[in-house]
Parts: sequence; structure tokens; C-alpha cells
Amino acid sequence: MKLLVIALLCSGLLFSCAQIRKATYPDDYVYLEQKQITSKMALLSFYMRKIDEILLEDSTISSDQQTRIEDILVSMGETVDSLGTGNVQTSHLVIDDHIEQFQSAVNLALSNVRADPPNYFALGQLSGSCAACHQYREF
Repeated sequence: MKLLVIALLCSGLLFSCAQIRKATYPDDYVYLEQKQITSKMALLSFYMRKIDEILLEDSTISSDQQTRIEDILVSMGETVDSLGTGNVQTSHLVIDDHIEQFQSAVNLALSNVRADPPNYFALGQLSGSCAACHQYREF
């Protein structure tokens, strides 16, 4: 019985903390929890590895591979948007400082991949922008 009461109190406390957070931050503020950041960064890393795998398959990129790269870049853009791009302030200052640059790099890579003829140089820069931001950080 005591365990049930403690569990109920803890869950009520967690719920009330979330409600307080909603009431104390402005509407355009995005509170990013560490597990959310970690999972989004892991997803972005997965996307970069998938692009690398595609680029290593052949010396020339087929239309099927180009389509797969486009799809991955679109997914990356959606993931980046979920981290608070635009004029949104988040609870993570490093993300606030760099997310717009990364979103621009994703958009540039996507437009270059869609170009005729496609250009894949920006994909390498995209990978470099990940490394530049994470050079001193561990996730």
C-alpha cells in the first residue's frame, strides 16, 4: 500500500512539474529534454551514416540512390525542425546557436542533390558541420 501511495505521489509530482514548465515559459519557447536531444542527435547520425553508405556503394550515383539520398535529407530536415528552428528559443543554448546553420546546410545539400546535374559536394559539408559542432561534445 505504501509503495502505491509513493508511486502516485511521484507521478503527480512529475505531472505538476511539466504543467509548471508550460506555465512559466513563453508560448514560443521549446523545452528540450536531454533524452529528446539524445534521440534526435542519434537519428541525425543514423541518417548521415545511411548517406555515407549510399555514397560508398558505387563510383557513380544512380537515380535510385539519388532518390534515397533526397528522402534521407527530407527526413533530416524534419528532425532538425523538431529541435526548434526558426525564431524559436529552446532550453539548449548550443542548439539555439547552431541549428539554423545546420538547417541551411541540409537545405543546400537537398537542393544540390535535386539539381540537374546533381551535386553531392554539399553532403560532405553537411557531415563537416556535424563534426564542427560536436568536436568538444559527447552525446
